[in-house]
Amino acid sequence: MSALRPMSRSRTLQLGAVGTGLAGLVVAGLPVSPATSAVPPDACPSAVPVTEVANGMTVDGLTVTSGSTPEAFTGEVLGVLRDGIAPGLDMIMVRLEGAQITDAGGAVDRGVWAGMSGSPVYAEDGRLLGAVAYGLSFAPSDVAGVTPAAAMLELSQDPGSAAAKRAAAGARRVEIPARVGASSGLTRAQASGGFRRLPMPFSVSGLSGARLAKVVDRFDIRRRLVTGSAAAAEAAPPAIVPGGNLVASLSYGDITYAGTGTATAVCGGEVLGFGPPLLWAGRSTYSMHNAEAIYIQRDNVFGSFKVANPTAPLGGIFQDRLAGIVGVNDEFPDVTDVTSHVTSTIGGSREGQTSITTRGAIPFLSAIHLLANADRVLDKLGAGSAEVSWIVTGTRADGSAWQYTRSNSFASRRDITFESSFEPYRHLSAILSNQFERVNITGVDYHDATYDPAYRALSLTGLEARVNGAWVTVGNRRSITVEAGSELALRATLAPSDKRLPAQLERLSVTVPKKARGGFLFVGGGSPERRVKASSFDNLLEELASAPRNNELTATLQTDTRTGSSTDSDSVLLGDVVSGSESVAVRIVR
Repeated sequence: MSALRPMSRSRTLQLGAVGTGLAGLVVAGLPVSPATSAVPPDACPSAVPVTEVANGMTVDGLTVTSGSTPEAFTGEVLGVLRDGIAPGLDMIMVRLEGAQITDAGGAVDRGVWAGMSGSPVYAEDGRLLGAVAYGLSFAPSDVAGVTPAAAMLELSQDPGSAAAKRAAAGARRVEIPARVGASSGLTRAQASGGFRRLPMPFSVSGLSGARLAKVVDRFDIRRRLVTGSAAAAEAAPPAIVPGGNLVASLSYGDITYAGTGTATAVCGGEVLGFGPPLLWAGRSTYSMHNAEAIYIQRDNVFGSFKVANPTAPLGGIFQDRLAGIVGVNDEFPDVTDVTSHVTSTIGGSREGQTSITTRGAIPFLSAIHLLANADRVLDKLGAGSAEVSWIVTGTRADGSAWQYTRSNSFASRRDITFESSFEPYRHLSAILSNQFERVNITGVDYHDATYDPAYRALSLTGLEARVNGAWVTVGNRRSITVEAGSELALRATLAPSDKRLPAQLERLSVTVPKKARGGFLFVGGGSPERRVKASSFDNLLEELASAPRNNELTATLQTDTRTGSSTDSDSVLLGDVVSGSESVAVRIVR
């Protein structure tokens, strides 16, 4: 038989886990301030025990195909697949019709589409049977797998979960950007090989498919990324209701990372939805949104899906479990605000903003925030130069504040906006993954990012060393011989990218330790890309902030001694980025 599969929830970006579910396309546009929910304190619905589910039972349900108002669909139970979702978690199989699953004549139309994940299914007596969550095939089908209601309702009764959710949320109000980006994507795994969660492709707003492909390769993101467009959101979002749209977002603003599905039940201030997890993160810190559905896109190959625009946040989602997600109205997760002021030397500027709600996503999403804004302002792909300054703020394990400031110059003959985004990514990753203490990043501000479409750089075309009183060319030698305890003088020739300008000569020197046995000399722009070594978190911040800039010509001599290794360096700050390098082994005599 064909394997059941969880349908792709959205065309959204995932940074680590594998997600599942019948969630649909997340699109754009958040208003400037969060909306306050007016959901009445309703009790959770009663669940139909799986033991009472029988073949042929008549069911009906709610979902949204357009706008935000739920519409009805009907169906019947085909049976119960024991342990169909996981050991001890059965799957109820149903055949459905209506809501564009089937047409007016009952023939399969779009089938059970991505975005139905969480659509409540009720028994004739009004009790909740469960939530639509799984599909039978990629091609349109009217058969769906339902996550039992009892398993979902247990999520809101998880011991201590309410307190944990509210503690994590901190009842924090957040400033919302004027827009979020669109997302779109499809799961393209084959429906074979037994019951399994499928790898999910995700999308990032503000970037084209070609940009995303490059991002995946350079940033080593092991998930397929798809791009989409942007749209505006309404100013006063409606409250989330059973059968209505439900969006869980890890970031919103210029860069959106979110999944959209359907709310299953509203229990007082809590919202249950999806049926499968989003990222299966357990405790989570997503923002919770309603959405305005545009339409259901038919896809006969990979499965139909919903296209929708999320609204402003209505609260936070603090549980992401196998049986679904749980959100809390009017309580919001802490956000890391990423802002940027990007200008172009040929005219034009833009202020950008992205709010990130999940810690592990901060380095990647912060970096591509800068990339997307720079792409928008420079409005071209290709060569150029840039000067970028940024400030990162955060809190330490004891709650005290820390700050790190960095600026650097960049030049590329191929893609300047991409080239300038990678160092922030590496530095933020090093901060969050440091071995000394758990820290949080509360803000990333690219306060001055200037881009020039002209490529300007200096190329290291020659290097000489003073050996035995004479200048010798380093580039054609396997090694040079120097005296222990001496000063090694160096002379570098740098050619400007503008051939009309003359070459310039820069002098450097490094000290050879008296007890050195041998070593290695490197001369080039900045320093070799390597893992930063630090003795404490404070030292890590110092090392990152003071790392050689790309427009520094640096000479580094690393030598071995009886007690370990020794490093001495010298550098000169230049106007343009330095490209090219020379290296040579150093023999040391006494």
